[in-house]
Amino acid sequence: MPSECRWIILAQDGRHVTMGRAAPPSEAEVEAAAAALAAQGLAGWLARLDGHYWSRRRVALTLVQTLGDGASLDWPAAIAAFEADRKAATAPR
Repeated sequence: MPSECRWIILAQDGRHVTMGRAAPPSEAEVEAAAAALAAQGLAGWLARLDGHYWSRRRVALTLVQTLGDGASLDWPAAIAAFEADRKAATAPR
């Protein structure tokens, strides 16, 4: 199974949303996502996810751009929260 690539917006608490798969999001889309985070009092990152999101296998996250005030952000903690959420979502039921 070939690897999949997608661009996501990742918040500090692990919440995330896919921004695109075939191509990275436009500058306007990234700016809109940053504004939506700021409106909620949040900051986060644009990241590239490589791997199959819905598999139980590990995926790789690469930080592309910080969105908002990144002074208090903790990338490793956000990745850990993201992985915990993804693991719960892909757990057998």
